[in-house]
Amino acid sequence: MSAWRGVEEFLAVVSAGSFTGAAEELGVSKSFVSKTVNELEARLGTQLLIRTTRRLSLTAAGEIFHEQCHALQERLVEIEQRVTQFQSAPVGRLRIGLSDIFGTDYMSALLADFSALHPDIVIEPVAYLHESDVQQERFDVVIRYGRLPDSAAKARLFGYLSYCLCASPDYVREHGWPSSAEEVSQHQCLTDATGAFEFNGGDRVRLKGRWKSNSGVALRWAARRGLGLAHLPVSVIRADLAGGNILACDAEWSFHDKEVWVVFSPGIMPAATRSFIDFLAARFTKQKIRPWDWPRMSPTNYPHGIVHEQA
Repeated sequence: MSAWRGVEEFLAVVSAGSFTGAAEELGVSKSFVSKTVNELEARLGTQLLIRTTRRLSLTAAGEIFHEQCHALQERLVEIEQRVTQFQSAPVGRLRIGLSDIFGTDYMSALLADFSALHPDIVIEPVAYLHESDVQQERFDVVIRYGRLPDSAAKARLFGYLSYCLCASPDYVREHGWPSSAEEVSQHQCLTDATGAFEFNGGDRVRLKGRWKSNSGVALRWAARRGLGLAHLPVSVIRADLAGGNILACDAEWSFHDKEVWVVFSPGIMPAATRSFIDFLAARFTKQKIRPWDWPRMSPTNYPHGIVHEQA
């Protein structure tokens, strides 16, 4: 039996001054109110109300019980109002899971922009290395890439993580670009932990490279030092493209566009979560990014970072 059963009826009787008034206030029958209050007194083992034909009054125990329960009732109303704020305005905590392989740098910049717009939200980005590390219930949202595992969570596509074939200027001058996915295996390659490059169209080339890492930062530095070809997200190497430290092949076969999803638990969505998802949707146009899109320039007027396949 609920510990609160009978308390609401008791408080209503005291407030209204009668069982009849309490019944009208609560929208129930007088007999129900009387029965419930009697059950409450029996459960407590003490009398709370002195009933006479003319009036009701509180016993000493009833006065203490009424004072404490009335305070609890007011506190409950206050709590409900505070919780309702989570639905009406973007406030509270937002815990976000980010991939530590390629997602932290660019996504963290977006989070900083979002936080500047919503100072009442406490942002908690948490990095993960593998999809298997993620327990969805620990997060308000998780940023995931590629094919989603089967789960009860809900997801919204908001963009793409576009990989490009890239290398240092010295490496390109000495070795050139491969002309097809099959030729990639003839090059020194810098791979992630899978040891493979994936391309649009379903091509997946397994490679034996001199450098393998689960860190996008490590692969970017290896590419900058001329250690081989890398297949990295444009967002990871955007500064290197602009500075000419890394060049990107513009052959369409060489790209791989992974879907980027924001994944969240089913149920009533807090306003903070809804605001973040809407923010991501507004910042992305669901288009596939190419190196000359960062900054927004065409291949013909990009200053440093594009080398055509035949170069």
